[in-house]
Order: sequence, then C-alpha cells, then structure tokens
Amino acid sequence: MDDIGEKWRSSRVGYHISRAWELPVSFLLKLTIPQASPSEWSRFYMSANIALCPLALLYACNSFMPFNHPVVFLLSNTHLPLWLVILLASSSLALLHYAVEKEPPKTEQLPVLLIAFVMSVFWISTTAGELLNCLAALGTLLELPPALLGLTVLAWGNSVGDLVADVAVAKAGHPAMAMAGCFAGPMFNMLIGLGTALVIQTYDVYPEAYELQFHVGIVIAFVFLLLSLMGSLLVITWCRFRVPRFWGFCLVGLYVVFMAVSLVIAKFTG
Repeated sequence: MDDIGEKWRSSRVGYHISRAWELPVSFLLKLTIPQASPSEWSRFYMSANIALCPLALLYACNSFMPFNHPVVFLLSNTHLPLWLVILLASSSLALLHYAVEKEPPKTEQLPVLLIAFVMSVFWISTTAGELLNCLAALGTLLELPPALLGLTVLAWGNSVGDLVADVAVAKAGHPAMAMAGCFAGPMFNMLIGLGTALVIQTYDVYPEAYELQFHVGIVIAFVFLLLSLMGSLLVITWCRFRVPRFWGFCLVGLYVVFMAVSLVIAKFTG
C-alpha cells in the first residue's frame, strides 16, 4: 500500500509540474490562434486574437518591413512606429468586437480557419528559428560544422513528427497515404521551404548575390538522397508497386551508412 501511495503522489506531482509548464504556453497560443469550433469559442480570446494576430504577422514579415518603420499617423508631423499603429488599430477592432459580439457563431467560419492555420505556421516558424539559434550555439560550443548539425539534430527534429504520423497512418490501414506523406513532406520542404528562405535571403542582400557556403557533407547528402529515391523507384516498379520488406531494411541501412560517412567527413574536414 505504501508503494501504491508513493506512486500516486509521484504521479500527482508530475501532473502538477506538467500543468504548470503547459498552462502559460496554452494561454499564449489561445491568445494568438483563434478557435474555429463554435463549442470552443470565447469572446475574450477572440478579441485577443483580433488585437494580437496582426502584430504577430508583422513580426513574421520583419525581413520585408521593419518592425519600427515610421508611419505618419493622424497629423503630418506625427510619426509613430509601425507596430504601434497596427496595435492601436487592432486593439480598437478588438474592443469593438468584445462590445458587439455576445454569442458564438453557429458554424465554423472559413476566415477563422485560415487565420488559425496561418498563426499555427507562424508559431512553427518562430520555434524553428529559435531551434536554429540553439543549434548554432551548440555548434559553436562543440566546434561542429553547421552542415553536420543540419544533417543530424535539425533533420531529426524536423522529421520526427512526420515519422510518427506516417507510421500511425500505415498501421491504421492506409499505406498509400503514408507513402505519399513520406515523399510529399520532404518535397514541400525542398520546394517551398528552401525556395522561400532563398527568396528572403536574396532580398536582404540585394543587389549583391547571395553566396552559399559549400560543404562536402551537403553533396554527400544529395548523393544518398538520389540513391534512395532512384532505388525506391526501381524496386517498387519491379515489384509491381508493392514494397517488399527487404527494401525497408535496405533504406534503414542506407541511412546508417549515410550518418557514418557524414560523421567521418565532419571529423576530417572540421
């Protein structure tokens, strides 16, 4: 009985610690991500969304438009920072919404869904930026090349969500959907993610050309990626679009070899 009571108290302590960590994060997300479901509608949180979402989007567009860009406000000789003008305008709309709207909407509204999606992407992007800063600090402390950090820690952190989702979908009896997700996710990152990042970076250094820092590890990554894609195309086609078990082991082994080669290159070229 003493052991059971101790385990129960330990679980309660862990629960309270988890709640203490989760509450401020959940509160911040509710302030900036609108709830599309009418059952979760809150007049306070919706008004807070109207006030804070434009400010968050302005912060996300800081590369194109400076956060403190001076704007003429009301009078010709009055210049206020752009963020303050947007905050005043959005806060006025938020107060008007809080005073007028009393009842939740009867159905889900498409604009609210779109704003919720955009704000979710904003938080993912912001978190990814902080992760990159942590990786840069870690690489500086351990004297590791940035390419190696990107091929290991960043790649694992970026893909673990897709891994869990694809495995769950495959176990649920939808292997075709899982296979499509395995290829569609990296394709989106390569085309949209890399393309958008290059557009922003080239815009910042314009009219100068943006020079990429060459690293042999990136070439090795492209070689192994090409081998895995071409091998999957040939094996799946040869097996009449059925994925044999041995090819799964081959892909895992190919990734292990890739990691070993990357570590050796980082050791001798770092």
